[in-house]
Amino acid sequence: MKMQKIGALVTVELKKVYRDPMTLAVLLLMPVGLALIFYLALGNVSNANDYYPVPGMTHFEYLLPGVMGYAVIYMGMMVALALVDNRQAGLLKWVEATPVSPSEYLGSLIIDNVFIAVFQGLIVLLVARLLGFEPQGGFLGILIAIVFLALLAVAAVGLGLITAAVAKESGAAAGLAMIFIVPMMMFGTFLAVFSDMTRNIARFMPNYYLTARCLSFSTPAASPTRSSGRI
Repeated sequence: MKMQKIGALVTVELKKVYRDPMTLAVLLLMPVGLALIFYLALGNVSNANDYYPVPGMTHFEYLLPGVMGYAVIYMGMMVALALVDNRQAGLLKWVEATPVSPSEYLGSLIIDNVFIAVFQGLIVLLVARLLGFEPQGGFLGILIAIVFLALLAVAAVGLGLITAAVAKESGAAAGLAMIFIVPMMMFGTFLAVFSDMTRNIARFMPNYYLTARCLSFSTPAASPTRSSGRI
């Protein structure tokens, strides 16, 4: 495996994203839109049972780390759809005729999506900061969040590869991908986690570990008297 070839493939894929206005808009608007929607809808909502790691925190503060991985979990479906479409168009056979090996192609796919995942997660943090929330843990905390975002992206690409290997057409790939996405969307982002039972279910979701590790990012800057966990 030659890193030069992988670097060239990653550059090509990122340029394709940059030159596609629709894809670029989705990558930018999905994390920004999710953060704003959750803030407007849940910014003043708190749980009566107070099943939160920081007493008195709002539901938006509780879900903010999950929003960071919300857009990333859809990468599995996007990867699956792209691979199935390329296979149907015969593009994957062209790859076999090039000096690029399958491992180099898959490696570039993983690295490309890791860059996108980190970019989207940092956008969520920026939007949250503009809304008055200050990430705890400083530079080290943000670095740890980047590491977990990268690992989540690798898991999402892996699920996409599994889906593409099973599905024969794009419609089937989208349906199969939702089998992975819906549980991660509900439990891994803490959207439906309010008890020990649902938290135990959430532990089977790859994005649970990003959400749980980065939950201290939800501390509002405007409330310095609140106790908070730190990364």
